[in-house]
Amino acid sequence: MGKVPAIVFSTCLGIVETRLLALNADPVFQDRALAILDQIESLETQIVRNLSEAVQALLEENFDGLIIEGDAALAIEHATNLRQHFPSLTIACLFQSGRRSDFSVRAKEQNIELLSGARSDRRLGATLARFVRSLDSQAGGASEGIDPCHSLIGNLNQFSAAEILQMSCLSQRSGRFTFKSGRGNSEIYLQQGSVRHAVFGSVEGEAAVAEIFRWRQGRFYFEEGIISQEQTVNRPWAHLLIDNLQKLDETLELVSV
Repeated sequence: MGKVPAIVFSTCLGIVETRLLALNADPVFQDRALAILDQIESLETQIVRNLSEAVQALLEENFDGLIIEGDAALAIEHATNLRQHFPSLTIACLFQSGRRSDFSVRAKEQNIELLSGARSDRRLGATLARFVRSLDSQAGGASEGIDPCHSLIGNLNQFSAAEILQMSCLSQRSGRFTFKSGRGNSEIYLQQGSVRHAVFGSVEGEAAVAEIFRWRQGRFYFEEGIISQEQTVNRPWAHLLIDNLQKLDETLELVSV
């Protein structure tokens, strides 16, 4: 494989690094895309070789996005699988062969971006730089300075989101939970012990609840009496708890496959 020419990227990615996970099944050589990603400033790229490694990395660490390389059909299959377990993750498939039109409908349904790798180095570099810029614009910075006067406050490495919400629902609380981590900020609204509304970026409802269930780091606090006018969650808390714990078990099973 020829040497990848130097490419100048005019990306303003800020002081904090953007973190990208790359699923590349070929362990023999570093392909063009990975070589180009290495040239982008303020980007940290971690490479995994199979689906289970990707799931484990996403569970243990915070990434701003995931890019899956390889055959288009297999990449879409992996992306669809991961979308079920990480609903808010930005995912792109970089395929070397196949027509975009053959997979565009499925990709759109799963909110997966399709990137063509069958391009010149310069055009591929521009495509990857644009994708990285989109990650930086979507990433929410972790916030500090939580008011100690809130009625409930703690760390997610001490209590899981499931434990916190279950305790609050059983206590028939009404108010707003705010969760803050390196992934961004998320909110869950309770009304008399029921989850009424949940939001994380552009993700709302049960998908947002599922996202927060997977957080293992961060902080949270509860503000009593703040009620949402929106209602995006309609099922009882017990059903949400069972479904999300089952999904989490399924996610963990992928690690052991």
